[in-house]
Parts: sequence; C-alpha cells; structure tokens
Amino acid sequence: GIVSSARATSLGPHLPKDNKQFLLDIEKHDTPIQRDNPTWLQSDVIAEGLRQYALQDLKVVEEGKLTEKEVDEACREYAGKIGTYPAFPDTVAAIQRLGKHYKLIPLTNVDNKSFAQTLSGPLKGCDFDAIYTAEDIGSYKPSLKNFHYLLDHLKQDFGIEKGDFCHVAQSLFHDHGPASEMQLMGVWVDRQGAMGGSVENAQE
Repeated sequence: GIVSSARATSLGPHLPKDNKQFLLDIEKHDTPIQRDNPTWLQSDVIAEGLRQYALQDLKVVEEGKLTEKEVDEACREYAGKIGTYPAFPDTVAAIQRLGKHYKLIPLTNVDNKSFAQTLSGPLKGCDFDAIYTAEDIGSYKPSLKNFHYLLDHLKQDFGIEKGDFCHVAQSLFHDHGPASEMQLMGVWVDRQGAMGGSVENAQE
C-alpha cells in the first residue's frame, strides 16, 4: 500500500525502482517524525516523511523536476490512502478464524479515521473487541507508552492480565522490540522483509 500509493503520485517517476529500498528510505524519515511529534496523526506523519524524502533525498525541487507545490500535493494525496492499503492475502481469514476463539485488539500506529476506512475496506468483515490507536494514546510504537496503555486497558476493559495475552505482529522494530523489553509473550508473523520486519533493520 505504501509503495503503490507513493508511485501513484507525481513523485512516482522519481522514486527508486527497488520497492524495498524505497520502504527503507521512507522509514528513516517517518520514524523520527513519529518520535518527535507523538500527537500528530499518522496521515500527517507520512505526508511530512514523504515531503522530506522528496526534498532532501530525491532533491526533486532543487533539480527542477517538480515544484514545491506539486510535492505538497503529492504528499497529501499519498497520505490520504492509508485506509485503502490492502491486507495481506491471509489476514482477513486469519482474523475471522481467531475471532471465534479469542479477543482481538489491534494496537496500531494508524489514526482513527484511517483505521475506520480500513475496517470498511481491506478488513471488511473483521470484528475487533477494541482498537487502541496512536491517536488515542498520544504516541507511536515503539514507544513503551503504547504498551503500558495496552496493558492498562486490557486490565481495565477486559480483566486481562499481562501473562494472559499474546502480542502478534510483523514489525520487529515497532512491536517485538518493545514487547520483548516489557516481557510480553509474542508471535512474530514473518512477512519476508516487509517494512519493519527484517532482522537486519530491526534497530534504528
């Protein structure tokens, strides 16, 4: 979703051909923006991340390839697509199957509006018992604040103790690093080097 959304904008022709390289490059901008601006919406974070990448790394304005206005428009267009990012092929069926036996509660960096779009689109038919977003928490994973919020609300909302749930995620950097630090039980969904999920890039 990230790659296709970026390539669909006027910045598309100027992005690296290697999708994995683009994801690594853009994450280097998004992560510090999240850290320095924990109350920003995710849509604003990724818009600014792409803008910095376009201006600083690609130098599209400096080299006369695009105007700054065109870059800003491209970034807004890109940021508006979060809720349309496709789910992995096995995700919906897995959520529906697990939901028959367990409480399912996403701890997500996505903002409320974008996640609502995801639920009505790519994750249509998936039901969750609660949704804890970065917008509601006021910070982004991998901040431990998000995981303390998770623990507090699992206890308050459902009576679930720390040792009674399993944190299932793909990102080593955003999820399993902090979850391990807090000694949470976890399962890694290996997406073969997808964003945040490769071992060699698990640390900033």
